[in-house]
Parts: sequence; C-alpha cells; structure tokens
Amino acid sequence: MVQACINHQDYPQALLTVERSKSRTLIELLDSAHLYPKNATDAQKQRISDLRRQIAMYQQQLAYTSSNTLTPTTEKHPNQPSPETLIRQQLQAANQQFQDLLTELDDPNFTLTQQVPPQLPDLRRLLPPQTALIEWYLPTEADSGFYAFLVTRQNDQIQITPHPFNAEDRQHLDQAISDYRSDYGQPSWNQQLPQRLETLSAALQLPRLLGDLSQIKQLILIPHRELHLIPLHALPVPSSPLSGSGRGAGGEGKPLQDWFPVQYAPSCQILNTLQQRPPLNRETVPFFAIQNPTEDLNYAEWEVELLLRQFSPHQVLRRHQATQENLSQPQTQTFLEQSHAVHFGCHGEFDDRNPLNAYLRLANQEKLTFLDIFNGLNIPLCRLLVLSACKTGLVETSHTDDYVGLSSAFFYAGARTVVASLWNVDELAATLVTLRLYQILPDYPSVAVALQAAQTWLRGVSCDDILHWLKHEQKATPEEVEEVEDRLILFNDPPFAEACYWSAFTATGL
Repeated sequence: MVQACINHQDYPQALLTVERSKSRTLIELLDSAHLYPKNATDAQKQRISDLRRQIAMYQQQLAYTSSNTLTPTTEKHPNQPSPETLIRQQLQAANQQFQDLLTELDDPNFTLTQQVPPQLPDLRRLLPPQTALIEWYLPTEADSGFYAFLVTRQNDQIQITPHPFNAEDRQHLDQAISDYRSDYGQPSWNQQLPQRLETLSAALQLPRLLGDLSQIKQLILIPHRELHLIPLHALPVPSSPLSGSGRGAGGEGKPLQDWFPVQYAPSCQILNTLQQRPPLNRETVPFFAIQNPTEDLNYAEWEVELLLRQFSPHQVLRRHQATQENLSQPQTQTFLEQSHAVHFGCHGEFDDRNPLNAYLRLANQEKLTFLDIFNGLNIPLCRLLVLSACKTGLVETSHTDDYVGLSSAFFYAGARTVVASLWNVDELAATLVTLRLYQILPDYPSVAVALQAAQTWLRGVSCDDILHWLKHEQKATPEEVEEVEDRLILFNDPPFAEACYWSAFTATGL
C-alpha cells in the first residue's frame, strides 16, 4: 500500500498508511484518556478511567501470549485454562463492565467520540519553522525494503519526500542492526560502538536524506521497530551532504546532532497529542525523585541530593523508603500529580521478549513494572521525566508495530518528555550529563536541545573542569568531589569523549 501510494505520488496517503499502524494502541489510549460522557459523575469518570486502563492492560498482555513468552506450558495441567484464556476472560469481563457503565449513563453521542480515525495531524502546526521530520518504516517483509519520509515546511506549504530503499538496502540495514545488537552487554561494547555507528549511518544512507536541508536547524526523528534501539543522534555524518548549507567543511564524520539538534517521537500522531497538553505554570517546578532504592548506586545517591538544591518544593523516596507501598500513599500520589519533573535514580531492566515485564528496581527487591506505571501512576503536569538507569529507553521491536516500553507507559501516565537510556550506562557519565541537563534546561527551548547541549559538554569537558564544575556550580561536598576525582584517574582526558559514554540517553516527546 505504501509503495502503491508512492507510485501514484500520493505522498500524504503513503505517510498516513505508515502512521496507521505505528503506535496505534498508545494513540487510542492518549486520545481517549480524558473523554467522558457529559452526564458522568466524578466517581463514574474514575470508574471509566480504571476500566480503560484494565482493558488496555489485558489487550497488551494478550498481544504477547501468541509468542509463548508469557505462557508457560500447561501440559502438566491439561484441565486448567491457559494464561491466554484467562486474559481473554478478564478482557471480556472488563469490556462488559465498560459497556454496562456506558449503558447506565445513556449518552448516545459518547460512543462516537471513542472512534479514533486514522489521520495525519496538521503538519504545518506540528513542524516549527526551520524544522524537518524524518519518519522511517520497516515492513515486516524484508523483501519490501524500507522507507524514509522527509517532511519539510516552506511557509505554509508542507512537502513530503519519500525515499524508498530496496531489498538489498534492507539486507544491509538488518545486518548492521544485528551486529549492533550482538554487542549488547558484551565487554566489546565500548570498542565496537564507533564502527557499529558508522555502519548504521551508511546503511541508512543519511547523506542521501540530509542533502537538501540547507535552511533546516532542527530534526524530529520518528524511528520504527529496531531503529528505536539506535542512537540516531550519534550516527556519524560527513560534511559533504551539508556543504551547501554553509556549515563549513571541517566536520568530517561528526555526529548527526552536531549538524542538527535531534528530537525523537514515536509517531506524528503521538507528538501531536503531546503538543496539545495544556501549558504549565513555570513559576514553580515541583520535583519528585526516587533515590538509590537498592543502596548500591553511590553516584545516583548524591545526584539526587545535588538536584534537590535546584527545586522547591520537592519530595524524595530515599533508599529503603522507595517501595510500592510508599509510592502509593495518598500524599505521595498528590505530590506526583503536581510534579513538573520526575526523576528515577535506580536500576532498570528491559525484557525484549516481553516488554510488559520492563521495570525499575525499587527497595526490598520490589519492581515498578510497565503495568504498574500504566495502571497506577498519574503525572499529568510532568514536563520532564528522567530515567537515570540502564536500558530504560528500549521498546518492543518484533511482535507488533506498537511502541511498547517504559517510555510509552510514562507517556500514558502524563509525561510530556521522557529521557531514557539505550544501554547499560556508565554511572558517573550518566550522573554528570543528567546534572548538566537539569542545570541548563531553563536556558533552552526544549528538553531535546538541552540534552544534546549537555551531551556535547560531556564529550569535551576535561577532568579538571568536571571537578571545578562540581565544586563551584553544583556545590558538591569535598567528599563527593574527591570520590569523582578518584574515579577520573582511570580515564584519559577528556574522559567521556567516546560515544558509549555520552550518547546513551535520548529525549523522546516534546
């Protein structure tokens, strides 16, 4: 269908076809989250909200039962219903309760509002001036190749330029992604990453996509499937494709974000929904944090302590206090609902066989899972959510086109932008870039631009400058500065110039 639309030069329909399947569940949930029958009481609205969450949870659980990642064998108990059957029964019961409640409310017009028609948002409003959008589409059938759509805006005119890639191009890309993923968790990760990024940049043919962006100053990137796992902002791009833009010829092989600030989004429709969330009152920035619940993350410990000096009011669940019970306390829930910045300084893990099992580690061996966030967290005023933990930015890539991971759960909970990591991060590097992000964010128009400025700083800052910055700008204690100094002795100068240190974090959303 995509290729047929391109053949007929109906490029908006081609892009819409791509968008119709990408992140579909999340789009429907976000679009309907605050729709209620006009005559519903507050209690009925809460019941509708609870049932929506239950239905969505069962639907997402059901999506993974067919892969047998959820479903243990039932051969020993053939008379017991399978987990898939139980989930279907729970889904059917929740749907019936939802329909019974709508029947009770008797609002015939409300049913129509539940339909979320697939349509492109107004791209003129979606794209700020001098901003281009690149959206990739990787069909399930590799023989179909893949596609990249370049969307630009000239005054009030939107131009959509499709870039089809053939089956051989797809083979090269799939091999590059496979090689990149094979290094996950291996001792060779740091050494192999630069070459892996060069190979991925070549496979995506970035110079071909970026060759005519002379007036563009910012990029919005919408990956698909395995491309969500790649630090696209760190892919090296030679100067030649941009030489016509007056950017100079001395940037051979510079990271993409050196040419353009890079913002990520799951889809055009989700970005549009996030943009429509109400503006925030910036006079105060309530800050909530989870601090080192496993008590083995020294840098996360003082990272939060330093951050607290920047925010008022604030609330922290420290170490052994960071439990499910304390997180669900009414006073904690009330503060979370008012928080503009939410920070998790803890361990995290992603299960690529079943992303619904992704979690953040709490105290007492407890886990805050995707489903816990999806069902129980409400952060409607959160501008910035930082997951200062490992592999928190990964999403499901194989079973569906949906965007399923910790980030999608936090978007549903109310976050506007999620900063998360794509691999096991160096703890000190992660702490430094996070502290820098919070420090400079008020001076930048968006979280994405501020994050990349913080990453650029981390790439070039010397050991002496780090210690001076911690002491004089972050007001770290002499003991904290000494601890960092002892660690920096192990590095060359500048210590964090390699991509494995600075490029793990991405900003997805606004």
